[in-house]
Amino acid sequence: MRVLFDGKAPVDYGQIYVTSRELPNMEGAFAGQANGLCGAGQPGALFLMTGTHSGRVDLRIEVYDDEPPAATDEWEEVVEVPFLPKDAAVDLVPWGDGPLAQLPLIPEGQDTGRLPAYRVRYCATGMDAGSDPFGGLDPDELDDGDYTYMDRRPDRYLLCFWPEGSTGGDPGDDPSDAGTRTDAILRQTSRAAAYWHGWAAGLPPAPTLWEQVEAEQLRRLERKRRDEEYRRRDELRRWGGRLPTERLRQVRGNVHGIVLLDRDLVDGVAAADAAIQRQIAIWAARQAFTVAGIADLDWMTPAWTALDRGVPLPAEFADPRALWTRILGEPPVTFSIVSLHPAGFGPADPLGAALDAPVNPVAMALPALVAAGEADPLQAALEALWAAVSTYAARRNEFLTDVRRAFPVIDIDRAEESLA
Repeated sequence: MRVLFDGKAPVDYGQIYVTSRELPNMEGAFAGQANGLCGAGQPGALFLMTGTHSGRVDLRIEVYDDEPPAATDEWEEVVEVPFLPKDAAVDLVPWGDGPLAQLPLIPEGQDTGRLPAYRVRYCATGMDAGSDPFGGLDPDELDDGDYTYMDRRPDRYLLCFWPEGSTGGDPGDDPSDAGTRTDAILRQTSRAAAYWHGWAAGLPPAPTLWEQVEAEQLRRLERKRRDEEYRRRDELRRWGGRLPTERLRQVRGNVHGIVLLDRDLVDGVAAADAAIQRQIAIWAARQAFTVAGIADLDWMTPAWTALDRGVPLPAEFADPRALWTRILGEPPVTFSIVSLHPAGFGPADPLGAALDAPVNPVAMALPALVAAGEADPLQAALEALWAAVSTYAARRNEFLTDVRRAFPVIDIDRAEESLA
């Protein structure tokens, strides 16, 4: 026999636990049991009840190689339960606290192999006296601020473990079968124990293993359904209320601004062939540069020539910040915009409000050049369109009309009218 714990154990709400991992749920621990003092309905955990509501009780925990002798007469309450640990060592855990002590059911260094199923005997004495908040002491005789009565509890407890397979059964039996054996009330004396036994007997039957498996499957299916619904709603939000085609889903880069502004335009561009998409990208970049007043810079000619030929931009034109410095003679400055609107009281159309705000057209136009050179023609078109929209700012509707006029094939409304 080995003693795993022998000392004062703090209890609150008349509870303390032995657990491999998760703390047990009270009703789940006792459902289907005859006894209401030691709940073992949830694998890997024991839910221990005490007479003392709040205080520190004497508790001794022992582990045996074989079934120990019957409990002596000093113990007024004796119950037994099956126990299936999840680890070779379990923890003694007070209510609302971390582990008080580790309980190595199998000595350290010993090869555990498959963990055995255990039988557990829980013994108690003095539970009725422990139910008295002052533990039988006269509160009138206690000094103010004297809380030593919480350490001088009259109820005591003994918890014994032994491998279930060590007695009874055949050598070929599966040790896990022990976990299905019922609990038992071997001795009952106090009113407190009778109350908890009656409470446990009144609980609904514990679900069968199959019912637990089925319930878990249903929970997983529901979680999967909710996750899929969340992703669908999030995608609808990001794509302007209409699910994208698989081709659009594959597009990377800064494309969601133009999506939220003009989803029909995005669908029209996505439906065009790659050559048209590349033409749109270059056209949008030129329009943005024209509005910004920088389209006629002679030293920009190599960039436009590269785009027209379908080759990568020269390195000196691939960095918008470097272009800014060369055009304006000073490096760009980054500003942070802080909204003064109280939370929940912003503009009805935040995207429109942002585009209507004053902008530096050069800063807005420069990304269009880099976007037009993207390897993916659809990404190039959408990013260049957004940069141009940002450059036009409050005049963006003028630009959106011009792009449809320049490329009728992307005008979905006009295409549908011609088909009708």
